[in-house]
Amino acid sequence: MANKDNYNKNIDHENEESRLNNDPREERPVQGDPFEAHDDEAHEYEKGDMDMTVKADIPHGAAGHGALDSKNLPKSPPGWKVIMKEVIADKLALFSLILFVIITAYVFGLTMFLNRQEIVTVDLFAINEPPNDMFRLGTDYGGRDIFGQLIIGTRNSLAIGMLVTLMSVGFGVVYGVVSGYFAGQIDNAMMRVVDFFMVLPFLMIIIVFVTISPSYDIFSFSFIMAAFLWTGTARLVRSLAMQEKELDYINASKTLGSSHMKVVFTQLIPNLVGIIIVNGTLSLAANIGIESGLSFIGFGFPEDYPSLGTLMAYATNSQTLQHRPWIWVPAAIMILVLMLCVRNIGEAMRRAGDARQRKA
Repeated sequence: MANKDNYNKNIDHENEESRLNNDPREERPVQGDPFEAHDDEAHEYEKGDMDMTVKADIPHGAAGHGALDSKNLPKSPPGWKVIMKEVIADKLALFSLILFVIITAYVFGLTMFLNRQEIVTVDLFAINEPPNDMFRLGTDYGGRDIFGQLIIGTRNSLAIGMLVTLMSVGFGVVYGVVSGYFAGQIDNAMMRVVDFFMVLPFLMIIIVFVTISPSYDIFSFSFIMAAFLWTGTARLVRSLAMQEKELDYINASKTLGSSHMKVVFTQLIPNLVGIIIVNGTLSLAANIGIESGLSFIGFGFPEDYPSLGTLMAYATNSQTLQHRPWIWVPAAIMILVLMLCVRNIGEAMRRAGDARQRKA
């Protein structure tokens, strides 16, 4: 035991002397240390290996410049590609889009070869005939071909719905962007106008306009409807524009001296395209329904200018409703199919605008 204690004391004494004398051997790394650099050449070689490893993870052209090359950075896809990808991923929306395109192309293409005056001409010898070889979907109480009226009526309803959507959404987008971007007194004054139009009973006003108008066509009827249906789009776009204008990219464009017109049309509106498309798609279904409803109650187009609403109006007759379904059922099915197609497409587009709900 005494010898062991003397040995430990000698070891402690030697360590103390090494520390006091600053023996460089004590600062050397332990033999076999993986981080040891034995000389300058070995140290440079290992550093070169580390640089090559880092460069392998950096895009081409960015190494050695102290920053990533912006040209090689991954870019987010355009909005329309995101929408199309989401529609393709949703099988129901894809089927609805294909069906809607087929129906639209068919009715617009076939009406180029149909004579409207001949179809709406009364034939007393073919009154209320059921479907046969001559009349695919039968005739109405005036002997008029239901199939021809269905094709022309679908074309008219789609045309009115699209025109109303284009006019109302287009004006609403411009109105909402101007109001939200400039804000302040301009926004306050413009929103009071929107509030005034929103409290008006627009269906009653449309009925009055249609009643007092001696004659009207698709464009005039669409303009009357669009004059009262732009307020919802204006309020939606205004709220989005007020949020977007506070973001850094808008402030950067202003700092660089871009004009308000350039900022709005090159920076602000392109970032709202996705929401505008979704809103327009859902508005299309609503506008078709409004037109069909007005024609159903007799304040749309007359019988000699058929639409889906005028065909549905035949169901107000109890005899036709119970015993002649070929007159009004095709129009009802067409309205249902168009509404469901537009609704499914709009839902897929809405999901495309929210990354948390996307299927693709």
